[in-house]
Formats: sequence, C-alpha cells, structure tokens
Amino acid sequence: MSGHVNDERIDFVRTLHATDPGAPTLCGDWNTAQLVAHLVLRERSVTELGGRLPVAALQRHAQHAIDEYVARFPYVQLVSRFESGPPIYSPWAIPALREAVNLLEYAVHHEDVRRAVPGAAPRILPVARQQAAWSRLRVAAKLTLRQVPQSVTLVWPSHGEIVSRKGGARAITVTGDPIELALVTMGRQRVAQVTYDGPPDEVASFAGARIAL
Repeated sequence: MSGHVNDERIDFVRTLHATDPGAPTLCGDWNTAQLVAHLVLRERSVTELGGRLPVAALQRHAQHAIDEYVARFPYVQLVSRFESGPPIYSPWAIPALREAVNLLEYAVHHEDVRRAVPGAAPRILPVARQQAAWSRLRVAAKLTLRQVPQSVTLVWPSHGEIVSRKGGARAITVTGDPIELALVTMGRQRVAQVTYDGPPDEVASFAGARIAL
C-alpha cells in the first residue's frame, strides 16, 4: 500500500505499540485494545459496520464482536492485523475508496489514543498529508455537522474555508489545522486545538454539542 492513508497507519501503529492495551481512549468507553479491534473488524466484518448504525441491537452485537476479538487475540497480534491492512476481499482494499475514507478515520482515532493522555500536543504532520485531510473534510464536515443548529465555517489559515451549510443567523467560525478541525467535526471538540469566533452562546452550544454520524 502507498499514499497518505498508509503513512497515517504506519504512524498510528507506532503509537499503538507504545500504548498499553488497557489505556483509555477518547472513543466512548473503549480502551486501546477495543479501539484497535474496531479498526481491524471494520475492514473485515459486516457485523462491525452494522454497529455504526443507530440501532441498539446491532450496536450490542458489534460490541460483543469487538470484546470477543480482544479476548481471542493478544494485543500485539491485534496491532499486527491492523498494520497489515485490509484483506483482499474487503472494500477497503480498493485504493481509491481507502484513500477517500480512511485518512480521517485513522487520524481521528490516532488522536483518540494520543490525547487520552493529558497534555498530549498536536502532531506536526507533512503539509501534503494535511492538504489531503483538508480535502476529505470538504465532504465529511457537511455530513457530520448536518444536525448541529449552527452554520459552521471551518478555516485553515492561508488555505481556505469550508462552510457546513449556508444561511441562518446561528453562525460560528472554527479556525485551526486540518486534523484539529477533523477532531471538531467528529465530536472531539474538548481536545481540539482550535479557536472559535461567534456569539458566545452559539460557540458554547457548539463546543458542547454531541456530534456523530
């Protein structure tokens, strides 16, 4: 494999090897081992995919599959499976799909592990990878922010802006680097290194909002 997704995967694997499997993450109640199991099963299992839907029975089934996977495989093996990438039968083995979808998935989950540790600083990423993340945000942000009441303008200084939707009096601006903005658009506002501009009540409402697909 090659490309920005693979580079992010390599960096993520390096972090995972240095992290205890029982360490907490920012992804709900999952520990690091459960998060890795999610990533592995996501590329191998329809059950895990169903767990991302807002259906309680499917979510319970997916969580059971994750817990079973963690119990079945040692952490080092889980990380190795993630490192090896999707199997040939997986839709994620298609390069164009993998590049289009997985960069933000990996980058945000990478920060879920890193920033569960208090004081973790943002990573310094190659500009090309930041640009790739920015291009993915143009689609992802409009999807994830569709239910918040504010019109949100994401600004990457000197590079441009993304508007979640046009119109409306409830408007705010969020400024930062692409990965920080990705954290915001995927519900990790409290750890994102960004600045907000707008009416204080709207900023507070957005900063505390639950954002999810």
